[in-house]
Amino acid sequence: MSTSREKLDETKLPPIEEFYDQLNDEPLKIEDYERAQKTWAHFGMQTLPNYHEHYPLSEVLLLADVFENFRNTIMKEHNLDCRHFLTLPSLAWTSVLKFTGVELPTPMPI
Repeated sequence: MSTSREKLDETKLPPIEEFYDQLNDEPLKIEDYERAQKTWAHFGMQTLPNYHEHYPLSEVLLLADVFENFRNTIMKEHNLDCRHFLTLPSLAWTSVLKFTGVELPTPMPI
């Protein structure tokens, strides 16, 4: 398989023989190649960079969807906006204090 810069100018997916799963040391499964072909066709991709950019974009959109679902759930169940907390433990701590009604003493100034 060629790894030159010209590879990015290809206007179709390379044949299945040019794909290899180095992590598992095996050729690409036919169903994975068929999925790649369907993705290429469905999104009207013209070059390999189009295909290459599709994967991170879909991952980011999926993560954003999961986060918004989490945010809506926390808002509905606890009336807290998780975007206002730097960490999940700080959100959990605030949620516990709110749920139990416990008020922590104010520290004495030094």
